[in-house]
Amino acid sequence: MKIGIIGAATVGMTLAAKFANCGQDVLLANSRDPESLSASLSALDASLTATSSADLLASAEIVFLCLPWVKVQDVLSPGIDWNRRILVDTTNIFTSYAPNFQIADLKGDSGSEIVARLAPSARVVKAFNTIPFATMFTAEPTGTRRVLFVAGDDAAATSTVASLIRDVGLHPIVLGPLASAGRQMELGGIFSGLELFTPAEERLAP
Repeated sequence: MKIGIIGAATVGMTLAAKFANCGQDVLLANSRDPESLSASLSALDASLTATSSADLLASAEIVFLCLPWVKVQDVLSPGIDWNRRILVDTTNIFTSYAPNFQIADLKGDSGSEIVARLAPSARVVKAFNTIPFATMFTAEPTGTRRVLFVAGDDAAATSTVASLIRDVGLHPIVLGPLASAGRQMELGGIFSGLELFTPAEERLAP
């Protein structure tokens, strides 16, 4: 599977390396140019391809959105033909970060539903946003796997993302559609920041 990751900060770089080490063909793009990623990629023990956002969007089979919330609308332009590809929304609705954390006022809307409207021909899945990346891939208690929540409106799309989550050593739990579960996973929702573990031998079918 050719995976495209837009955003090369902590979230994007971490997921890119994890997927590449699982044998996936990974494309990585940032807001500048492929050459600007050379130093970062050379430091990773993984085989990744730096490319432009345009080339990534033209060829990736599944795309991970790993950008700050304030940049989402710039990337998800109306001219993109997603053609039912999966778009994984990993964003949180921060408008600024430490030391002055601020959260966007969406006036009753939700981030994942906004992403879905910006990419109407994509199958949007929400994942990788409820646990800080500083702890997401740290060692679990012996005999357990860390749980990662997933939301989406398309069963096949959520199943595909759940499979990728298992590949990187986490345990997916598909909660439901974007309008309900996606909101519960958002900042302030009941699943935001919730860290759970499950016995490693148990697997929940997506």
